[in-house]
Amino acid sequence: MVPPGSALNPWNGANLTLGDEIDKLASNIALERDAAGVHYRSDSIRGLFVGEQQALGLLQDYSLTYHERFDGFVVRKFDGERVKIVNGEVRPL
Repeated sequence: MVPPGSALNPWNGANLTLGDEIDKLASNIALERDAAGVHYRSDSIRGLFVGEQQALGLLQDYSLTYHERFDGFVVRKFDGERVKIVNGEVRPL
């Protein structure tokens, strides 16, 4: 018997990806901070790009830790460019 909550169920809704959800979360946080008067819009936009660089750096580090065959992470940056992160390098696609 399968314990409750451990079964894998197919997703039949919209095509959501991790990148899209993270982008949406980051944008919502930035916009709300602007609306609350905590930051200027230019500060929030620059913060999104700083966060993107931090995330890419973390994925570069993680890509070096896999001992099995690993094809890398493929992500879309805020400017629309798709990159692949593998063996500690960020490569354009």
